Amino acid sequence: MIMRWKAIAPAAAFAACMATAANGAGLVKMWATEPVFKVPESICFDGEREILYVSNIAGKSNEKDGVGFISRLALDGTVRKLEWVTGLDAPKGMAVRGGSLFVSNIDELVEIDIRTDSIARRYPAGGAQFLNDVAVDAEGNVYVSDSSKENSAIYRLAGDTLEVWASGKAISSPNGLMVDGGRLIIGNSGDAMLKAIDLKTGEVSDLYTVGSGIDGLAKDRKGNFIVSDWAGRTSLIEPSGAITVLLDTRAEKINAADLDFVPGEDLVIIPTFHDNRVVAAKLRY
Repeated sequence: MIMRWKAIAPAAAFAACMATAANGAGLVKMWATEPVFKVPESICFDGEREILYVSNIAGKSNEKDGVGFISRLALDGTVRKLEWVTGLDAPKGMAVRGGSLFVSNIDELVEIDIRTDSIARRYPAGGAQFLNDVAVDAEGNVYVSDSSKENSAIYRLAGDTLEVWASGKAISSPNGLMVDGGRLIIGNSGDAMLKAIDLKTGEVSDLYTVGSGIDGLAKDRKGNFIVSDWAGRTSLIEPSGAITVLLDTRAEKINAADLDFVPGEDLVIIPTFHDNRVVAAKLRY
């Protein structure tokens, strides 16, 4: 059985069911916020501060309107500050590096100083049209995907320079990003595949055919990938390649946007985009 809930129901009334993968993994709903967000697109877990950041597009996904903002959310679903940092343009993916939160902002990467609650710097991405997810490697380099068909590329911020780092046939409308050891994992929405880029050589390799658009991308403590499909599916991909859909809210027309995973709690945190909620489910083994 696949976990489902209704957009019109309050958080306490959401149905909580499990789908079980071949390795015994399944989801159990823990909490859901009220619909207080404004088109929440991405969740970012800050392990040092034990806080969740939520990017709110607020306006249109590709419009530079300045109405986007970032929220802060506790791990129990309590909204700490709805409009924590404002003045953004359709903010989407995020990643933490030290005292900074990096946010994609259509055609630039924005660095937020977490200590001062303010925008510290903006890095223009030449040629970018739809910057999306963000990831940081062990050396502090920041990666951001451009999901547009016209400029399918991955940019890298090294030092103060943001420039195209990967592009070409193998990189097709990349969305979800995460660093996994010495490689960057890509949710390649253009061909519905998970791919990996060697951070040193730049070599691209195919991992799994997911068969749907890939938005969020994370990895659990057992080495399984967890991916969200914006249309409403959240799936677990085992190392063998077996795929189980753990959550499917397409019938309810509830999206599953750019999720994140809290390792210590085994929590999958999902923003529901037009449904304006954030939902947490525990991954049970």
